[in-house]
Amino acid sequence: MAKPLHLISYILHNQPHSVEVESDREQLTPHQARFYLSALHTFEWPNEFTDVQVTRILHSKKGGATPAHRIQS
Repeated sequence: MAKPLHLISYILHNQPHSVEVESDREQLTPHQARFYLSALHTFEWPNEFTDVQVTRILHSKKGGATPAHRIQS
């Protein structure tokens, strides 16, 4: 079974960023996300990330066709 997918949105050095993360947890808190982000950005401390928001992605974009781009035969 696939791991739950989350979107982490955040501000670092006054620039917006986002990253998709697979997690072993059904829910990921902003506090937990800060530690993931500090591992991703190895030179940053968890308190340097502001406006951290976590959204669960219920369906993955991987491997499927986009509905608007169906190929006609």
